[in-house]
Amino acid sequence: MNLHGANLTVLAIVCLGFATDVFAVGTRTAEDTWLAKIAMDELSKCEDAEQYQELGGRVQAAILARLSLGLDKGEDISALTGLVYVQRACKYAAEVEKIEGGTEFYKWLLSKRPLARLMLRAMRDVTRPDEALEALKQLKEADEGRVLGYLELTTAFATTREASPLYGSKQLHPASMLDSFRYYTGKRKLRYDLKKMPYELSRYLTDTNLSLKERLWAMGRYWTRGNLATTYGDLRYDTAHLRTGAPKRIDRIPFTLPNLRKVGGVCIEQAYFAAEVCKALGVPATIVTGRGGTGTAHAWVACLKIASSGKKAVWDAKTGRYEEHKYYTGQLQAPATGKSLLDSELMLLGAAALLPLDRREQSDAACALAKMVAEVAHENKSADVGELKRLAKLHNERFSNETPVDQAKLEPAAELNMAMVEDLLEIAIARNLAQREAWDFIVSLRRRDLLKVENLDRFFNVLITKTAKAYPDYSCEMVMKIVPTIDDGKNRMGVYKKATGIYVGRPDLQGRLLMATGDDYLNQNKRAAALKLYQMTATRHVKIAEVVVPAARKAETLLVEVGHRKKAISMYKKLFARTKKERSIASEQTAYYRLGVRLAELLAAEGKDDEAEKIRKRIESKK
Repeated sequence: MNLHGANLTVLAIVCLGFATDVFAVGTRTAEDTWLAKIAMDELSKCEDAEQYQELGGRVQAAILARLSLGLDKGEDISALTGLVYVQRACKYAAEVEKIEGGTEFYKWLLSKRPLARLMLRAMRDVTRPDEALEALKQLKEADEGRVLGYLELTTAFATTREASPLYGSKQLHPASMLDSFRYYTGKRKLRYDLKKMPYELSRYLTDTNLSLKERLWAMGRYWTRGNLATTYGDLRYDTAHLRTGAPKRIDRIPFTLPNLRKVGGVCIEQAYFAAEVCKALGVPATIVTGRGGTGTAHAWVACLKIASSGKKAVWDAKTGRYEEHKYYTGQLQAPATGKSLLDSELMLLGAAALLPLDRREQSDAACALAKMVAEVAHENKSADVGELKRLAKLHNERFSNETPVDQAKLEPAAELNMAMVEDLLEIAIARNLAQREAWDFIVSLRRRDLLKVENLDRFFNVLITKTAKAYPDYSCEMVMKIVPTIDDGKNRMGVYKKATGIYVGRPDLQGRLLMATGDDYLNQNKRAAALKLYQMTATRHVKIAEVVVPAARKAETLLVEVGHRKKAISMYKKLFARTKKERSIASEQTAYYRLGVRLAELLAAEGKDDEAEKIRKRIESKK
């Protein structure tokens, strides 16, 4: 399959599925074991930040030297994963200088390898590693036994941003991090075993500071409820607030779960209520928001469901997400970063987080190795193996009872080049096909033209019919990022056209791709082609506000620029006539309202004030 020839199958076969590794275990693993062992031994001897920093530089040199010996795609890279672990440990050592008693605490952490291997991976997701280490230190000082008994949950607490309740100061008696930690690690029975739940999923528990009293209320009331997501519907809807703008009933009394259950709320309170009830019973959950076909903002809940076997986890985001209103895409807040996350990526998280830890670690390590090599790949030469031989000598001296490393065999056999970068990325994706960091790096390499278009084929090994159906938003996002990096305009157009036909049943994604195609035509100064495409997109997707409104505006801009305001007005009249007033929702968000407002503005600009006023009265009318 040739992406260079605009074969979309290559581009859109996004590696998001979960298949058996395509790589077999290689033969160099035993040879590499010594390297990881001596690096770990050196790490244990570091006493301060300066020593950690010096070791980090040496380990990176040893990593590049080891890669210069050659790397088969079929190799088990567990030993190299150990080197990446050591390098991360050295990197984060600088952060402990900001913490009182940090050096001693860090030595303790590194002595607890099972916890450290989780923390050093998890801290990649945070913006302030020092705060994560400080949080871990607080947990350790409060109850070291529980910390070591709940490694994944501890890691989740330490690397989750300070919980910011949806309603800020309205939330009564917020629980502290320690309160929440004790709640989840106490003797009470919870829905899932939090000792086994991966930290990536547990973060959707640890991002709450709901009061302990409310949690116990939820536990008592809903323990027997089968599907906790259905608590979304336990709140009666505050229709008076929605239709008339009257103050919410909950605003008149303390903002608690029992009071919400008593007086109700609108969708955001329903989502909040359901998410917090889930968390109180030990079920990861989150609020998801999005806009429907009409343009209306809405909120619903996503909660985690783990199969009884414990080997499969899926996020259920259907409750409150009314299909008839076309809430195609949702967004949520990632607990570790606070950044917006597509709900389709959350779905991937459920699948990837239950992969074996060593497999996830190897995927992460392969991506880190690819980035290291990419920094020197322009030199197209092997690395100096001096540090590798030095470590081999140390190993032979310290572990004399083991088979000595033959230093004569430590000679370069491969160049550190882009081919090796691609091999490492392929390993990363094979170990974990939901490896977002590796995929983003591929996009980055393409944008810098360091990864040739024709070489992308190797990264797309999951059938488009499966990936587009399971994770359409995510796969489309990658398509939208990659296509603009293709140099040949004709090829880009071909890929966009094929992509539009892939996402059957998702007119919102088809609309985005059509607009992207129009933007591309505009960048090529093919204004007539761009105009035609924008108008077609608006007409075809008139029932999806987030498509029709921007598409119409793009078409309008092109028409007005050449003095065709009357044609723009005619276009808006046709689009407006095909929309309808939604009386049960906030009208300002709808395509009907937004198209009407713009039509009235254009009519007024043409001096047709009476006609413009009629449009304004129609869209403002409560009837």
